[in-house]
Amino acid sequence: MLIQFSSMFLYEYSLDRIAKACKKAEYGGIEFWIETPHYWIDRDFRKIEEISDSITSLHCAIFDLNPCSVNQDVAEATLKSNLHAASVASRLRVGMTIHAGKRSARREPVIEDVVANEKYFRVLSKYSKIKGVELFLENSEPRINYLCRSYEDVIECAERFGFRLTFDINHALKNGDAEKYLESVERIKNVHISGNSRGLHSASRYDRNVRDILQKLADLGYSSMVTVELDDLAYGQLSFEKKIEELVKERRFIESVFKR
Repeated sequence: MLIQFSSMFLYEYSLDRIAKACKKAEYGGIEFWIETPHYWIDRDFRKIEEISDSITSLHCAIFDLNPCSVNQDVAEATLKSNLHAASVASRLRVGMTIHAGKRSARREPVIEDVVANEKYFRVLSKYSKIKGVELFLENSEPRINYLCRSYEDVIECAERFGFRLTFDINHALKNGDAEKYLESVERIKNVHISGNSRGLHSASRYDRNVRDILQKLADLGYSSMVTVELDDLAYGQLSFEKKIEELVKERRFIESVFKR
């Protein structure tokens, strides 16, 4: 099993420092969030090439973006950004986690949002197949305007567009349907692991519910990728060394469950 961490936990550092953290914390790799600032500011692929041995998967662009936006410029920017991300994933020969869109207003999505999201998935799926990139659909947070937040919706989209899954345990626990994803363990390719502190992705090792889901995944023989996804806003100010210490503690917790 591959244990990786999200690069956004170290968003303020250069890519070489993030790769250094990967080695020091003894992780198998990095889930490279395409919007990691040191890369995203100029999209100079040479920066990624220098740490390509450490990147084991990609995460799509989501900040200020929405494929279902009523602002067509935003919708087009979302597609353009993630076609770029898929191209990067192709060059690195890794898979990529993707997100569904949302209604611009904080109300239940309407048919126009569903149609816009399906158009986005269709184009991104076709392009990724041409590029040889496997896409992993992440279950969304249970917010009123988000698409693909329930297990049933996630599975329906994944089956229709040929996606694998990134199973975000934190999101699913908040939505109350985490156990259902165990029924589709064969479709899961990546697992995002975190606890929940004030709505933020925090340490998972203190959360009994997270441990229970991980143990059930282990019992079912899950052996693909797991991703430590932490938000440093859940911790307050942390130094580079303290972030590495936190990553080590989370890795050891995961290893204790899967006993690799």
